[in-house]
Amino acid sequence: MNERLRSAFENEAVPRDLEARVRARLAATAAGPRRAGWQAALASVATLAVIAGVWQYSAHRKLDALLRVGLTDHVHCGVAGAYPHMKLRLEMIEGLGPELAPMLQPVIDGASAGRTTPDTVESAHRCNVNGRAYVHIVLRREGTLISVILTRRTADETFPLALAARVIHASGVAIHEDNLDGYSVSGFESGPWLGYVVSGLPAPENEAISARIAPVMKKYAL
Repeated sequence: MNERLRSAFENEAVPRDLEARVRARLAATAAGPRRAGWQAALASVATLAVIAGVWQYSAHRKLDALLRVGLTDHVHCGVAGAYPHMKLRLEMIEGLGPELAPMLQPVIDGASAGRTTPDTVESAHRCNVNGRAYVHIVLRREGTLISVILTRRTADETFPLALAARVIHASGVAIHEDNLDGYSVSGFESGPWLGYVVSGLPAPENEAISARIAPVMKKYAL
């Protein structure tokens, strides 16, 4: 049997394109690892893109949820008119309590800085919305309410580091800015507190107020 096979093999005509076919097969074999390497690299890039997209989406959702903590109080207590209307400074000081009362005037001064017509203070009080406690100063600028808000934050309430919104820095305070439901909302962290400035003002005006007020609030909310 082996003899017949050897004889048949020796008598078989050699194809004329055998050399070309061998060279093509060798080239394909050599290129295989390179193609596999590129495919692996492309797969890695695609995976990283998906991970980055999911991370960014998660950051946007978290930022939206955190900023709505301040927006909720502004709409419920400020816009809806549930806040106590005060005329006496003593009422406002008592409303804030001894811990945070010292920041009342600096906040008012910061919001009114550079304006010929100062913002008026409508209320300074503590309130509760949907089971969450807030410290709330309500200012008015030519008919538009401005809420300056503090609320205790939980361990998982931390503003995301991803580029989920505009971030400005004022005296070392990172302030996250966004527009939600037609309101300009600024949020920042101060130790165990979350701070907010929320209003119906254009974003640049609300941002300017935040930049002046956030460092003041951070000084007292520690």
